Amino acid sequence: MYLSTGFGGALGCIYGGLMTQYSTPLWCWFYYSFFGLIIVVFAILLSAEAEKDVAEEALGESDISTS
Repeated sequence: MYLSTGFGGALGCIYGGLMTQYSTPLWCWFYYSFFGLIIVVFAILLSAEAEKDVAEEALGESDISTS
């Protein structure tokens, strides 16, 4: 998990540096807001059932016959 976070952070820094160096602030704002919009769309698509399954697994209450 930490390796993925570090790798994503490094790529984000490189991408952000290139964006601010080679484009205008308007396009930087557009791209970053687009990524935020993608996160919002996927958050809306989450279902309560998927959240319930994750909570049960965290508590150790999952039914092994349905796994």
